Amino acid sequence: MFRERVQILNNGLKIPVLGVGCWMGYVGGEDEVTQMVQHALELGYRHIDTAFNYGNEKHVGEAIRNSGIPRKDLFITTKLTGEDHGRVFQGFELSLNNLDCEYIDLFLMHWPQSLTDEGRALQPEQHPTFVDTWKEMEKLLQTGRVKSIGVSNFSIQNLEILLSQVNFVPSVNQVEIHPLLPQSDLLAYCKSKSIVLTAYSPIGKHKDILLPRSF
Repeated sequence: MFRERVQILNNGLKIPVLGVGCWMGYVGGEDEVTQMVQHALELGYRHIDTAFNYGNEKHVGEAIRNSGIPRKDLFITTKLTGEDHGRVFQGFELSLNNLDCEYIDLFLMHWPQSLTDEGRALQPEQHPTFVDTWKEMEKLLQTGRVKSIGVSNFSIQNLEILLSQVNFVPSVNQVEIHPLLPQSDLLAYCKSKSIVLTAYSPIGKHKDILLPRSF
């Protein structure tokens, strides 16, 4: 067990500093992700981070329910897929139903890019833009079923465009950060805007090419 540390978001809510990311390196994970989340909760983790694109929200939700930990003691993050930029409420409902929990603590726009249902990128002149998508995400706050909203994989340029046109500053920007990719400029920018920068792959990513082929 470890002692939980929290950080205060720009809306006054608390986010646990350490969280369990539920991307398994491939879509799904099913039994593996269920076991991982259950074990993490036993160890004392209270922040669980998943996404619709991970294909395992239902299994994450199952592990959370099986833990018996009261909902109020958990912090659950999930993310809007690029295919749902034009239907934010429907995408949110899918994730909420998959997780089968009362509310989402943090709902992130997974990537700035809109995608077609076939997963292809839309042309720049096509809508919705990430600003359009964010404005729809802002409306989710009025429902009470999401406590905070944020973005993921946003650059300084993306954030400058967004902040010039919206009502709510993102609570979080989640990006890849590790010793080989410290993102120092982005960190400084987010601090100046009261946006918490959170890291995925904080110890880097496994790459076969970096491993010796023989000993």
